[in-house]
Amino acid sequence: MTSVGALSRSNSLVRSRCRTCGALLRIDVGQLVARHGADWTLIDRSERCAVVGCSGSSVYLASWSYGRPWRVLRDADPAMLAGAG
Repeated sequence: MTSVGALSRSNSLVRSRCRTCGALLRIDVGQLVARHGADWTLIDRSERCAVVGCSGSSVYLASWSYGRPWRVLRDADPAMLAGAG
């Protein structure tokens, strides 16, 4: 799952998690496709935490469905890139 288009087509669940405060937020993959295009990737991306007063940064996680493991979207996770669950 190397692009937001692939995540959207597979109906994968995507979240961001702050490395500092641990806040977990839902990510609307369809909105990312509309904003950045289907080929845009979340792999190895981070963003500033959305929690007021937190100066941490968030990483992206994905799961193929409820009850399946969550995987951090990073290049060093070959299971995520291969589509294993």
